[in-house]
Amino acid sequence: MSRKSAPRFTRGMLILSQLAKAFTSRGGDIEALLIRNGIPVAALTDPAMLVDASACYSAMEDMAETLDDPYFGAKVAMETARKGTPAFRDSATHALNLGDFLSRVVVEVSKQVDNVRYSLSITPGNVNFDIHRTVRVTKPSKQLDAIGVTLFVTLIKKGIGETFNPKEILITVPTTHGLLPGFLPKQALITSQIDGLRISFPPHWLWAPFSLDWDSVKASRGEFDTDGTSEATLSYLRGMLRGNIAYQDLTLNDFASICRVHPRRIQRTLWVKGTSYSHMKDDVRKSIAEDLLSNTTLSIAQIALQVGLSGPAAFDRAFRRWTGRTPTQFRAESKGVQI
Repeated sequence: MSRKSAPRFTRGMLILSQLAKAFTSRGGDIEALLIRNGIPVAALTDPAMLVDASACYSAMEDMAETLDDPYFGAKVAMETARKGTPAFRDSATHALNLGDFLSRVVVEVSKQVDNVRYSLSITPGNVNFDIHRTVRVTKPSKQLDAIGVTLFVTLIKKGIGETFNPKEILITVPTTHGLLPGFLPKQALITSQIDGLRISFPPHWLWAPFSLDWDSVKASRGEFDTDGTSEATLSYLRGMLRGNIAYQDLTLNDFASICRVHPRRIQRTLWVKGTSYSHMKDDVRKSIAEDLLSNTTLSIAQIALQVGLSGPAAFDRAFRRWTGRTPTQFRAESKGVQI
């Protein structure tokens, strides 16, 4: 079957992974949700796996309905935009102004997903940033539309600061039902049966200095001393790793990019402290896994996703290596249950 007749995500599952993490943290059973929407659980951690786009959109709606929170997607998108997302980190890091950022996003996103096409058009009186879906959605897309609007408006607002004026922005979107009340003035929103969304604003915004100043960037500037070997530095690295450990295959280079330092600097810091990146990652995973096994009722599959492993089998192997016990044995012992 050709991709034209049945469009698929490639790395588009990155978006669903963020939502899955938030859904799980609120007590949702992500494994059951994926199964009932026809999505393999492994898709969350395998960026090469092709998954039907409509199934992903359906899963987003299912999450909101299961949690009885119509604004679930918008809340996750806003938090992601504020804290930082690996999907746009390169664009945000190297952009000098809004035009530079959006231009880089157009190129960057095309390398990650094949279910959307981004474009930027400029006229003397108007700028249009378009997100066009290449697959027609036949089911409700409240969460999908709310995520797109909230994510990009929050990024733009945060990035250009005082230049942002809600009276000068216009959003065209299929539905506004998933947007948080008061997020934008009503006159800034137009509903239209388009396959995606359009963000329009005046050209002078393009030249506004752009800086997202994500938490990871701010923290890294303050936590690394001159030689990078203090306990504060090590504590900072562990904290950053804990916050990003759910990303499977988080390489040293990826982690260094998140921390905004050179990989060799991290290696030197950890070497002085008698450890390595792989050992620290195992230690952080073990600590989080033990806490979740002892203090929550999350399934083994859900905990595996929380610590960045592909599934129960991989988690079982890793946990045996860390502790000499299976996750089930550890959970039973921590609760005083005989097995």
